[in-house]
Amino acid sequence: MRESVQNWWAGLTQRERWLVGIAAVLALAVLLWALARPAYAAFVDLDTAHRAAVEREGRVAAKVRLLSRRPASSVAAAVDAASIDQYLAQSAGEIGLTLDRNEARGARQATIAIATAKAPVLIDWLAALEAQGFVIDQLSITPAADGTVGVTADLRKGGR
Repeated sequence: MRESVQNWWAGLTQRERWLVGIAAVLALAVLLWALARPAYAAFVDLDTAHRAAVEREGRVAAKVRLLSRRPASSVAAAVDAASIDQYLAQSAGEIGLTLDRNEARGARQATIAIATAKAPVLIDWLAALEAQGFVIDQLSITPAADGTVGVTADLRKGGR
C-alpha cells in the first residue's frame, strides 16, 4: 500500500504535487472545523448553564436567608432607630442589589432607584420589604435590552 502511494506520488509533476498538497491542507482544515465547531458550541452551552445555575443558587440562598429571619412584629416599626435609607441600602446590599439613588424623604419615606437588576431578585426583595411592613407607594420597572430591569420606587414605613 505504501509503495503504491509512493509510486503514485513519484509519478506526479511538481505542479500536481502542489495542488494535491493544497487540497490535503484544505481537507484537513475542513475536517478540523467540522469537529471543533460542535465542541465549542457544547462548551458555550455548558458555560451558560453553569452561570444560570449559579444565579439560581444565589436567589435560593437569598430566599432562605429571608425566610429564616424571624422579624419582630413589624420590621418597619423597628427601623425607627435607624434611618430608612440606611436600612434599605443594607437590605439591598445583603442580596447583591446596588441602590443608585437612595434619598430619605422625612423620617418615614424614601425614594430609591436601581439601574440594573435581575427581575426575580428585585421582585423577591420588594416582596420581602412589603412582608416586613413597608408600603410601596409608587413603582416603575423598566426592562433593559440585556435582560435586566431598572426600577424607581417610593417606599414608606407602614404602621402608625
